[in-house]
Amino acid sequence: MKLWSRSHSLQHKIITAIVMVGLLPLTFSLVLTYLEERRALRDTTGANFKEIAVEASRRVEMQVTRGINEAQQLASMPFLRTAVTEANRSYTGKGEAGVQSMIKDWQQRWRERERHNEFPLFINRIVTNHLIRWHDIRRSDYVGILVTDNRGALVVSSIPQVEYYYGKTPWWQAIVDEGRGQQYVSDIYFDPSFGTHVLNVSVPILEENQRTVIGVVTVLLRRDTLFQSISDVTIGATGHAMLMNSDGTLLICPLQAPEEHIVVPALVREVTRPEAGWGVVPEDSHGGRNSIVGFAPVHLGDRLAPSSLAGKRWLAVVRQDPQETYAPLNQLLIKVAAYGAVVMAVLWGTGAVVARRIMKPIRILHEGAQRIGAGSLDHQVAVHTGDEIEQLAEAFNRMAANLQQSFGQLEQRMADIRRLEEKYRDLIENSPEMIHQINKAGQFVHVNQTELGKLGYALDDMLRMHLWDIVPRGKEPGILAHLEQLVSQGRSTIETVFLTRAGMPIDVEIHSTALFEADGGGLVYSRAFVRDITQRKLLEQKVQRYTTQLEQEVAERTRQLSQSQQRYKALFDLAADSVFMVAPTGLIVAVNRREEQVFGYAEGDVVGRPFLDMVRPSYHQATEGL
Repeated sequence: MKLWSRSHSLQHKIITAIVMVGLLPLTFSLVLTYLEERRALRDTTGANFKEIAVEASRRVEMQVTRGINEAQQLASMPFLRTAVTEANRSYTGKGEAGVQSMIKDWQQRWRERERHNEFPLFINRIVTNHLIRWHDIRRSDYVGILVTDNRGALVVSSIPQVEYYYGKTPWWQAIVDEGRGQQYVSDIYFDPSFGTHVLNVSVPILEENQRTVIGVVTVLLRRDTLFQSISDVTIGATGHAMLMNSDGTLLICPLQAPEEHIVVPALVREVTRPEAGWGVVPEDSHGGRNSIVGFAPVHLGDRLAPSSLAGKRWLAVVRQDPQETYAPLNQLLIKVAAYGAVVMAVLWGTGAVVARRIMKPIRILHEGAQRIGAGSLDHQVAVHTGDEIEQLAEAFNRMAANLQQSFGQLEQRMADIRRLEEKYRDLIENSPEMIHQINKAGQFVHVNQTELGKLGYALDDMLRMHLWDIVPRGKEPGILAHLEQLVSQGRSTIETVFLTRAGMPIDVEIHSTALFEADGGGLVYSRAFVRDITQRKLLEQKVQRYTTQLEQEVAERTRQLSQSQQRYKALFDLAADSVFMVAPTGLIVAVNRREEQVFGYAEGDVVGRPFLDMVRPSYHQATEGL
């Protein structure tokens, strides 16, 4: 039986050729090999990333736990507990108002000291010097150490650049107000007083019975301490560890600033599991797609206050650029491609032999198609193969006849399309907003008539210019940043200033989108809609001026009211007679200084007491009739 007879169809010939060369089994085996190697590489890498994440979390745990342990050592020192006890004892016998007044007085003296880089005289120098020596040992890790009493007032500190009263801070309230003797670790935050990121590690100072909280020791840890623990974890050229909290906020990353990361919900859901593990995420916050990440929770013990870490959890996350992760697989693909090239050479030789048998009718069909395509619509293709090629030739002949009939209709449609194109061109050119296109070098490639009219340039002049050529000096970095964001994210918006040809500034708002190559390549060009916002800017400036004027008037009125209150208080205290201010309930609400000189009662002792306590019992009835 002849393999290539006239009765066989073209489909039969193609199937026979594929079976001859064995292309399908070869391709299937290569695909299976690739998928299996990819799965094995993913599982091995994921398990490795998990172990590295666990190690990174342990490093963070060690640093924070070390701070907690050292704070506990300080809290257990007898002389430090004695200093706190003495501070608490100064509140004995005073009401809440008296205690608050005393704290405010000491706070005022703290803030008004002559040199803010020195400790005032009323601070315990012996305990302070010991605290300073302790701080000097860990200065690379600590910003400072401070000790407060059971009211939140400062007792001693290793640095003078701190506040005096901490009674309303979260760490103090978490330890003292809850009264459970729990430890507290804050989230990482930026402290403008020290110009760096810190976290608070606070432990209670307990009485000897270990039940009552009498004060708090707080260590201000530098973020750099944790940063070093995270940055030491590296994998290859791009792999590294990060510290993240459970709501997806990046706290520490050795490669980028935390605010530069884009953390998608899928990543947060994957890494916030209660146990260490690994997974594949669509976006790893560094631009990596379908990346393998390892993660492990940071355990800081079970004695932390519930409000520690801002009520969240910390996680160590490990990621690597997927291109580097799958580099071994890519090398395998190169080898497979080389092997495939050899196979293709064999296929080509076999196909060349087979093609000679089927190329003759196809060549006739090709020549006929060229003549029909050149305009000879009356040409007839004569192919007699008895298979699909002959049917295709007959279809070409019918197509030529149909083309003659529809050619006139096509010309009419083309004329309609040209009119529609001109309509949309007119719409763009005469749009009320400025519209332009720039290429990846930042040079204009199209500018509509509205923008040319606004800026006063001719089209030929604009096409030789770049976007940063029409902004004032000093605005170029903003334009370059706008273009960089456009290339990286595909869209960008910026408010800037354009200069007309005559040098007149125009406030504008630019909304740009990018067009990239279809195969995922680089930028082709960007489209921008530019809006003139000069009038809006003028209105915003006017509103700002009115707001500033109103704030100044409110401040002046507040100052006048304060001065009036001070004058009234001075007259009240300088009265020659003893003066009592009594509420309708009969309770004393205020007394002047003459009362203290005559009766010997301090203001804090009588305020809030019944006035009848100051009158002999025999005169109570007469006094009640007043």
